[in-house]
Amino acid sequence: MKIVFMGSSTFAIPSLRILKQAQYDVKAVYCQPPRKAGRGKSYKEVPLAEFAFSQGLKVEQPQTFNDPNVIANLKSYKPDFLVVVAYGLILPREVLEIPKEFSINVHGSFLPRWRGAAPINQVIFNREAYTGVSIIKMSEKLDAGPILCQEKVMLNHTETFGSLHQVLSELGAKNLLKSLNNINSNKEILQNDRLVSYAPKIKKLDTKLDFNQQASVLEARVRGLAPTPGAWFEYKKERFKVFSAKVVEGRGKAGSIINENLTIACGEKALNILEIQRQGKDIMSVSNLIRGFKFKKGDIVNPSPH
Repeated sequence: MKIVFMGSSTFAIPSLRILKQAQYDVKAVYCQPPRKAGRGKSYKEVPLAEFAFSQGLKVEQPQTFNDPNVIANLKSYKPDFLVVVAYGLILPREVLEIPKEFSINVHGSFLPRWRGAAPINQVIFNREAYTGVSIIKMSEKLDAGPILCQEKVMLNHTETFGSLHQVLSELGAKNLLKSLNNINSNKEILQNDRLVSYAPKIKKLDTKLDFNQQASVLEARVRGLAPTPGAWFEYKKERFKVFSAKVVEGRGKAGSIINENLTIACGEKALNILEIQRQGKDIMSVSNLIRGFKFKKGDIVNPSPH
């Protein structure tokens, strides 16, 4: 069974690793090209490319699939399956139809809930009771193909994006292997379009904390953005990233600091910030930060521009 694997982020690494361990014939690994990263903006390989290179696998990094030469090169591998995990590029029908059998996707949600780029964030933001992983046959419509295999994960509302991402990436790999091992006996389940919800890509504006919202909503947003890209607020023209917080009783004007331990009034109740990062500094507990930095009671965070 010849496989061409496509992925870019760390979410894809366990799936590629498990296929290699199971001795599947991975002909090539397609990843996004190197990206500018860090303050110096030097080019850095995407995580899956780094892993694939370390395993001695053939790596392809096309900018686009609108190039006939890229299509011809992919066809030359004569894959039975394309396996796509967090690749980050939309694949045209011409690509999806290249494999002899079909194209498979590992998706980090319990489909049809949370189709799209950011399902893990949205599950946490919305304080859902469960999520999961779905192995699907790919169709032209994003994350809409028939389900080959699924596994549910119950949530306890302490998960962060980082912790749940790790759990689901490993679970996705396990279920991918199960689907491939049982490829002739998988029962395909069509998705119920009435139950669909969407998880669009997280934008910069989505990461700013809006203290007009309920504290419970903000606490979930902090977890859903931790450790990356990180939720944040502004105070004295400086941006502070928040990595951990808890809901506490407290009242005041939304956005006002109601004690020096950095409890901030919200639309309902208050948010006590526990872990924080100043620009250019390490993540630390608020109790450590306030030894050398003062948050003044009564001050407003995220002040409106005058």
